[in-house]
Amino acid sequence: MVKKLVDTHTHSSFSPDSRMKMAEAALRAHSLGLAGVTFTDHLDLKAPGDNLKFAFDPAEQQSEIYATAEKSPVRLFTGIEIGLQPCNLEEIKDFLSHFKFDTVIASVHFVDGVDPYEGEYYDHKSEKAAYGRYLEIMAEMVDAYPYFDILGHYDYIVRYAPYNVRSIQYHNFSDILDTIFRSLITGGKALEINTNTYRYRNGATPFLDLNILLRYRELGGELISLGSDAHSADRLGEEFDASCEMLKRCGFRYVVNFEERKPVFTTI
Repeated sequence: MVKKLVDTHTHSSFSPDSRMKMAEAALRAHSLGLAGVTFTDHLDLKAPGDNLKFAFDPAEQQSEIYATAEKSPVRLFTGIEIGLQPCNLEEIKDFLSHFKFDTVIASVHFVDGVDPYEGEYYDHKSEKAAYGRYLEIMAEMVDAYPYFDILGHYDYIVRYAPYNVRSIQYHNFSDILDTIFRSLITGGKALEINTNTYRYRNGATPFLDLNILLRYRELGGELISLGSDAHSADRLGEEFDASCEMLKRCGFRYVVNFEERKPVFTTI
């Protein structure tokens, strides 16, 4: 099943936390039978502690993508992952206005100026408070900044959490999730299943609540993308087959990738 899919969320060496070479990714994707790879390197303007770390020159990135694509056995697409914060929306809009991409992923990486990756975000917060605040910011950002194609890893906040329950569960956050889903559906945006979230970390493996997907579909959501969030070639297409089986059980029949900001549908 993985053989006809595009991995829509990956990070090349243009991201500061990745060393994956594009040519290496292309060969690995071909060996897996993937149809293509979208390179969505990080743009997190006004990131806590270092505003320049999570930024890159899209012109240089795209030049390398096009050069690599000439010899690539799979299709390669241009992309970017923008990290949304209330303080950087105008700067991001201006930055993106100078470039064209196949795919723009919008994600939330920082909450109230704090990086959950460092762990301190969770201090003195209950599970519901920590997850809920993250979703509140996400709902605000999706409404305030509609210039994207895919909502990245809606459950990123569970990756590094110290709690026993490492999942965004629909029944705990139904109202705010419905708000996010309706915004995506109305705007023609895709909801991402990011397989990097469901890896063993900090003593537990996060899990995806299927009620999330069922409710998204019930509200009329049809656009779903699959992204490995790979920072190394060995993780490309990770758990795509299992994700497709899960999606089919929830009533979905296809996934999407984006070309020139337009959805392309692949039957699963």
